[in-house]
Amino acid sequence: MKNSIFFTLYIFMYLGLSVYIDYFILTDLVYYEFYSDKFSESRVYELLDFRKEWLWVTYPIKLLIQLIALQIPAMLIYLGLYLAKYEISYRKVFGVVLISEFIFFIPLLIKIIWFSFHPVSMESVRLFAPLSLFSLFDAESLQEWLFYPFKVLNVFEVVYWILMAFLLAKYLKSSLDAMLKIVLGYYVSFLFCWVVFVMFISLGNS
Repeated sequence: MKNSIFFTLYIFMYLGLSVYIDYFILTDLVYYEFYSDKFSESRVYELLDFRKEWLWVTYPIKLLIQLIALQIPAMLIYLGLYLAKYEISYRKVFGVVLISEFIFFIPLLIKIIWFSFHPVSMESVRLFAPLSLFSLFDAESLQEWLFYPFKVLNVFEVVYWILMAFLLAKYLKSSLDAMLKIVLGYYVSFLFCWVVFVMFISLGNS
C-alpha cells in the first residue's frame, strides 16, 4: 500500500514539475531566442507551433523512460542483497529506491526558483547544475565531454546513495556500513561504468 502511495505521488510530482518547467521556464520566448540565430523567422514559428502541438506527447514518453530507469538501481541492489544472502522482496527494494528518488526533486525545485528570478536562456538552463562538481568550474574552461560526469557527481546523488543504504539498513535491521557496501558495490559501480561510457561517446562525437 505504501509503495502505491509513493508511486502515485512520484508520478504527480514528476509530471507537475516537468510541465511547470516547460510552460513557465522554457517558454516560447526562450525557444524563439535560441532558434532565431539558426533559422529564419518563419521556420522558428513553425518549430514553435510544432512544439505547442506535440509537447504533451513527450510527458508519457519521459515518464515511461523514468519509470524504466527506476528499475535499474532496484535490480542491481536486489541482486547485491540476494548474493549477500539477505531476505528481502524485490517490491521492498523498489520501494526503497522510489522513496530515495524523491531527493532528485530538490534540484528541479531549485531550478524553478532560480530561473523564476533570473534571466532564462537555453544555454543557462543547460549549464545549471546546483551543488555539483560542474558548478565549481567555469563551463568555458571545461571540455564538453566532462560536462556529464561533473554534473552527475553532485550532493543529491551522494545523499541518494546514503538514503538508500539507510532505508535498507532500517528494514533489514543491518548496519549502515553493510548496506553502503551493497549500494556502492552494485549501483554506484554501474553508474561509474555508465558515466565512462557516456564520456567515450561524447569524445567520439566531439
